[in-house]
Amino acid sequence: MTVLVQLIKTGITIAVAYTVYRFLYESILRATKRLGKELRMKNTLRTILLTIALVIALMVVLDIWQVNLFPYLTALGIGGIAIGFAVQEPLSNFISGLLVIFTGKLLENDVVEIDGIVGVVEVINYNHTVLRTFDGKRVLIPNKQVWNQRLINYWPTNIRRFTMKVSVSYGSDLVKVLNVLRKCIDEEPLVEKSPEVSNAIVFAGFSSSSIDFDVHFWIKRENYFDALNSLANRIKRELEANGIVIPFPQLDVRIKERVL
Repeated sequence: MTVLVQLIKTGITIAVAYTVYRFLYESILRATKRLGKELRMKNTLRTILLTIALVIALMVVLDIWQVNLFPYLTALGIGGIAIGFAVQEPLSNFISGLLVIFTGKLLENDVVEIDGIVGVVEVINYNHTVLRTFDGKRVLIPNKQVWNQRLINYWPTNIRRFTMKVSVSYGSDLVKVLNVLRKCIDEEPLVEKSPEVSNAIVFAGFSSSSIDFDVHFWIKRENYFDALNSLANRIKRELEANGIVIPFPQLDVRIKERVL
């Protein structure tokens, strides 16, 4: 077999492997779309399929060029201990990456906190997970750390409960306050209302300058900022319309004259 024929076969092998990879990836996307499902691991799936295609292509190319890896592997065995120490950390990250991918511990677009770093999961690679922080940074976290560290998922589902503290003056009618706050929750369209969720208003305590309530409410992830702003604006407007004062901290200073 001439070198030219080997080069042609190598090129055809690589082209076929890449074509099959693209076909499988796009077929999975189309099938998921037809089923009405959302594929949460697009970038990770692309990495896995491309790796499989490249490994198969490499095996075929080695066969085309009649390369026998056994002697090289035998030679590597001599320095196996040193190599083992060298690849210990990457291998640990690789195995942890497989565990993260196949157990579904993380999914793309999850908002998570890993070892104090908060961001959106962009892609889970074999050795590291890529987070995009809310201030635009791109952070690469080793998968060993992702697998072993405590992980907080801020949006495990599409809805989540938030708490807004509302303070009123001591001269307020508390029954009226509760009714106004309940009305605000019930009339706010961006607050979720269904049998599965429970919106509530809970007494939070007597502060030095106010009586405090915690307003617990559920919102969808896509409405996060709009819902917080809209509800805060609605509560302030309704309290003012009903003559209920939102106090500010006050400090009474008394000066006692000293009689000489």
